[in-house]
Amino acid sequence: MALMFGSPARKGRRSQEDAKKEQRLEMARTMYLGGKLKIVTIEEIPNRDVMGTFGLVVCRSYNFDNAFYGLIAQAIDANADAILGYREAVSFHPEGDRFYSCYGTAVRLKKAK
Repeated sequence: MALMFGSPARKGRRSQEDAKKEQRLEMARTMYLGGKLKIVTIEEIPNRDVMGTFGLVVCRSYNFDNAFYGLIAQAIDANADAILGYREAVSFHPEGDRFYSCYGTAVRLKKAK
């Protein structure tokens, strides 16, 4: 029976992983809406210099919010305080599903003068 439906211990573990992911996305949402992380579509932020570049961050999902806030969570994990060159794409599947991709460059900015 465990082969068909999974073991009970595994289901409990899965819900803990889901809870951690939800908490991580909620933290990213709060930081973004609070203005703690800047996201721009251009390659620089006016009157701010880039101190360091962490590289490309990418997140994909069937849900736009998960893709967008997952991208922000990755940038926060890299200790970035901005995402430059933000882009998003949508793929449409024949069954009617949409697959969202969000990406940009995670950077650390110098302190404003």
